[in-house]
Amino acid sequence: MKNLRKIIIGSIVAAAVFVLGGSYVWASTSDKELDNSDTSEIKVTEEDALDTFSDKYDKKVESIELEPTREGYVYDIESYDEQVEYNTKIDAASGDITDNKSDKDDDDDDEEETRYELNQNDAISRKEATKIAENESDSGKAREWKLERVSDDTQTWEVNVLEKDNETEVTINADDGEVLEVEQDDD
Repeated sequence: MKNLRKIIIGSIVAAAVFVLGGSYVWASTSDKELDNSDTSEIKVTEEDALDTFSDKYDKKVESIELEPTREGYVYDIESYDEQVEYNTKIDAASGDITDNKSDKDDDDDDEEETRYELNQNDAISRKEATKIAENESDSGKAREWKLERVSDDTQTWEVNVLEKDNETEVTINADDGEVLEVEQDDD
């Protein structure tokens, strides 16, 4: 009976080590996959992604983010109407809408969330924002971008530049290219 108990406990411990170890390996490799995303796979511009979105939906756009995933780069468009917030994903290689979720605003919320409509036509291009951000960081390549209207009169580009284990986030005034903030994260 004692031997059976030892075998069962040993099996449970071995299974736990296997599961936790596998999770650690998966987590550590998944970050590397994202860090090494191939920007040459981005075939769709932010303008094209916004056109695809507006052809399908009649919503106000608050922000558009281009981010790496395991499947490649994806545009994440945050939009809204009077009662609902939307989150739409568009594949940056094909231009296809891959996901659309909505979140109805609760009338019970005490705080009214202020939203601002993006005006992409007045913003500098992602290419210009990339050049500014890469010049502001020590070295590295831009790998993630977000264009967002943050107030009535300001919209910004947030650009993440990655070099090995160092990430620099550069916030740029999207209307005139002025660098507003540079934040380094050394992990």
